[in-house]
Amino acid sequence: MLKTSLWPLQQAIYNRLNQDTVLKQRITGVFDKVPKGKPFPYVHIGAPVVSPFETKTTFGENIPWVLHVYSDYDGKKEASELLNLMMQALTKEPWVVEGFKVFKFNIEPNMQVLDPAQAGMPYQGILRIRFHINN
Repeated sequence: MLKTSLWPLQQAIYNRLNQDTVLKQRITGVFDKVPKGKPFPYVHIGAPVVSPFETKTTFGENIPWVLHVYSDYDGKKEASELLNLMMQALTKEPWVVEGFKVFKFNIEPNMQVLDPAQAGMPYQGILRIRFHINN
C-alpha cells in the first residue's frame, strides 16, 4: 500500500525543534501557520516538495523541506545563531518517523540570512533539509 510520510514527518520536525531546550529558550515558538501578531523570533516550518520513487520491493520519497527563522534583531546575528541551533537540534540524533524508515537525512547547501525587504520587516534565515524515506 502506498502512503506519504508528509504529516508524520512534519510532526517529527516540529517535535525535534520544539523539544530542544536551548532553541526553545531563544524563540517564541515553532509553527506551520504563524499566529497573527506573534512576536519574533520564531521558526516557521515551510512547504515540503515530494518526489516519490519506487524500487522492485519498496516505495519511498525524496523530500526537501525548507525551514525559516524570523528575527527582528537589528542585524543578522540572531537569525544566524538560531539557524545554528536549528541545525544542532535536527542533527543530534537519528530520525524516527512513525510508520516510515528514514534512510538518509542531510542539511542542504545554500543556507541564507536575508535582509528585511523593507524597514520594520524581520530578517529571515533559511535552512534547507532533505529526507529520503521508505514505507
